[in-house]
Amino acid sequence: MTQELYQILFAAEWIVWAGAVGFALWRGDTIVRLVALLQLAATGGLAIAFKLGAPMALWAWVDAIGFLPLLLLALRQPRRWLVGAAAFQLATVATHVARTLDGRIESTAYATALNTWWMLELAALVWGTGEVVRRRPTAVGATA
Repeated sequence: MTQELYQILFAAEWIVWAGAVGFALWRGDTIVRLVALLQLAATGGLAIAFKLGAPMALWAWVDAIGFLPLLLLALRQPRRWLVGAAAFQLATVATHVARTLDGRIESTAYATALNTWWMLELAALVWGTGEVVRRRPTAVGATA
């Protein structure tokens, strides 16, 4: 894959992230918005931190800490999408642990795994937002 294709993929991932988080904040209920705010704080904050020179190891710690609120929400509000989001976050943490324990894992494989779990977690967030929108009653006299 060329550097140009990586840049296109990178931009597409950030567009998906912004769309998923924005949709959740716009149309979600309290739980969906909490998860979207967690995504916004963790991913957005880390992007800024890395631009300022923070070490990559910070990402693993933030993912591990970010798993805890997702787990607590999934245990208190066992919605399917939320259980999925927590599972994908746990897979992300496991990927960090695997890379830490086995330095033979190539950077491309590591990055691909992290991005896959990230996109799946965003898909779960969109799924949860869609469920909220579907359950929400429509206004009287509203046109479709």
